[in-house]
Amino acid sequence: MQKSGDVFTGFFFLCLGIWASIGGLRLHVGDLTVPQAGFFPFWAGATLTVLSAILLFQAWSGRSTGTEAFGTLWRPIAMIAGLIAYVAILSSAGYIIATFILSMILLRILDTRRWWVMAVVALIIALGSYTLFDTLLGERLPRGILSELL
Repeated sequence: MQKSGDVFTGFFFLCLGIWASIGGLRLHVGDLTVPQAGFFPFWAGATLTVLSAILLFQAWSGRSTGTEAFGTLWRPIAMIAGLIAYVAILSSAGYIIATFILSMILLRILDTRRWWVMAVVALIIALGSYTLFDTLLGERLPRGILSELL
């Protein structure tokens, strides 16, 4: 039996994956040693295309598992609101604070129960990614209100 939700989702993400792959090719992919601007979009699109094709095949052949529904509506709404807030405060608050807040929101959405676990993991994510990109890779990230300390 076909799962209409899986057919629709598979087709939608198949089209999205093809679009991302074509966009990546137009930006020039490069190779593993010298990736160019289209490297990530191309491979992300290719992966999405393959996974969507698998979902479509399973849905059309009747072997779709038909997992349970997404769940409550507050989770995707909170995620979208968190991402919008992240973009809004990134320049003024700075990367570390904005990423810490976003990580706390996402960890809460993932149902992390203990606040101290959420705070420690969010701090590790914020400081670790800041160290990786700003210090090790030399990409300047917004410092915001912590500019005096960094």
